[in-house]
Amino acid sequence: MKRQLVLVIGFVATWVGGGVALTANAEQVSEHLQFSPGAVNSVLLTDGDHGLAVYGWSGAAVEQVLLTHGRRDVAWAAESAIKGGAKAIAPRRAEYHLAQSAEHWKAFVKGQFHDYAQQSTKIRLDPLPVAKWVSDGDVVAWRGVELRVLETPGFTRGSVSYLAAIDGKRVAFTGDLVYGDGQVMDLYSFQDAIPEAQVRGYHGYGSRLAALVGSLDKMSAAKPDIIIPARGPIIRNPLQSMAKLKRRVQNIYRNYLSTNALHWYFKEQRMKTCGARVLGKDAEIELMPYSKHVKTPEWVFEQSTSRLLISNDRRGFLLDCGNQRVLDTIKKLITDGIIEKVEGIFVTHYHDDHTDAVQAAAEEFKCPVYATAEYADVLERPHAYHLPAMTANPIRDVTVVGDGETKKWRDFELTFHFFPGQTFYHGALFAEKKGHKPIFFIGDAFAPSGIDDYCVLNRNLLHDDEGYLRCLSTLRAQATDFWLVNEHIQYVFSFDKSEMSYLESRYRERIRAIAELVPFDDPNYAVDEQWAVFYPYTTNLAAEAVGEVELRITNHSNRERTYRVTPRAEGGAQVSERPTSIRVAAGEVGGVKVKFTASKDAGNALITADIQSDGIDVRRWSEALIIAR
Repeated sequence: MKRQLVLVIGFVATWVGGGVALTANAEQVSEHLQFSPGAVNSVLLTDGDHGLAVYGWSGAAVEQVLLTHGRRDVAWAAESAIKGGAKAIAPRRAEYHLAQSAEHWKAFVKGQFHDYAQQSTKIRLDPLPVAKWVSDGDVVAWRGVELRVLETPGFTRGSVSYLAAIDGKRVAFTGDLVYGDGQVMDLYSFQDAIPEAQVRGYHGYGSRLAALVGSLDKMSAAKPDIIIPARGPIIRNPLQSMAKLKRRVQNIYRNYLSTNALHWYFKEQRMKTCGARVLGKDAEIELMPYSKHVKTPEWVFEQSTSRLLISNDRRGFLLDCGNQRVLDTIKKLITDGIIEKVEGIFVTHYHDDHTDAVQAAAEEFKCPVYATAEYADVLERPHAYHLPAMTANPIRDVTVVGDGETKKWRDFELTFHFFPGQTFYHGALFAEKKGHKPIFFIGDAFAPSGIDDYCVLNRNLLHDDEGYLRCLSTLRAQATDFWLVNEHIQYVFSFDKSEMSYLESRYRERIRAIAELVPFDDPNYAVDEQWAVFYPYTTNLAAEAVGEVELRITNHSNRERTYRVTPRAEGGAQVSERPTSIRVAAGEVGGVKVKFTASKDAGNALITADIQSDGIDVRRWSEALIIAR
């Protein structure tokens, strides 16, 4: 390498006519290595008038730019360097995100629904030109420097790191492997399948934490002197930081297993298999013993993931209808004279195995469909959302009931509840029948072995007045003893006081651990990818027509925030990129409207947003899919 000392304190070195000009906000890490912090960090390795960038660099004609993964919210930082002539080098396993991105969004038009893979949608629409794909063990040679490629999956399936000796130090460029002093950007990005335990992505809470642990061990064995991540500060005590992160994620996963509903569904051995991946093959795991469960009373008819309340005068009130078999079975009950008619349907939550046939049932039985206000719109307009396991079948004219609203039906008293358990968009029905022990129909919120929070993308929020803490409070508030029904379980069950205390104490322990895991001021940012989300998610529009979407921001912080929003567009749409600001009170939701114009040609477009607030700076974040016809 040619040696040229560039001494810069608080400035970035850029090339102007072969010389060096200075711009603000940078650090000279060593003689030939410069670092500029930002929403995505920029790193420049220099050799005379030549430069190699990591993550991205603007203002300098660099020769190459190295990417560590292909997610849209990081890969955008390389665009300026590539437009300036730099050749991009990226992980082979990120090829789908970077080179085949347009094909992804073509397929996604159908894949939006019935999604059980739970992979990030932070994927570009416009492909990013990549000159070279690299894999584990490859070496990127640049002007006397050898950057060794280490595959370090975790945050994404295809992440890599680059390790090089620069100015006498071992420097690692690790992408989003680790943030600061033992943190990561979020928890939801680690959702994935666990093939060795026969667990699909939807049930794979923290699956890629196993890959993260392996990657941390691999990087620790390389003994870097410093780590320069894609986001966050330079890490100058990397071994200590990585050890702390490993302990934190293992503690979170151990806690998760201890209250895990999958213990009921998948049994102990499969849970041990899951635990061994993250905690180590000899690690002890704790599983909550099954709570009391007995045969379902005769006045509740069971079929698949639906239940039918039967009144003394042979009327029916249906809870959920997930498939044609349920509908056909209820019709046969009428034909056989077991019931005379169905007089109402309550939908516990939006998942397809509970909703696919609700509209057909409502039409067949000519009865109303009930849901609470918090999720009625998801049922009526599924295309406006992207959530796990959605139905593609809208339910028309949902009758909205309030949280705690009571309805007298035949010899029953029915009380409706907003019950954000397995998913934020979830309700429950407390049914009291004279002479019988009441039953609380809780959708998929709890099982005899714990809580159904195995899919982080369901939005299991963590404050006292939301999510599972709210559900536990609702259960405790009932004045009488009762049974619980999860429609996947062919029993009724109950929790005693000690079991309720166990669930709550363990859950609060996990909340505290998650709060330590991420660099934000509230743990909800770790589990709620949709703290900022476009509505509607999908818009069909005629070519050259003008449309509008709203960016909805949930302020999970305990203080008012001002958010600066800059809309962006990819593919066949145009937006004004003029930033706008919105103030959102603590715990509230605010909205920013974004107008766009569809291209004159048919095709897909993405509207994305850069969002900045105190301690929050994310780019190309949420997306809305525009389908021009």
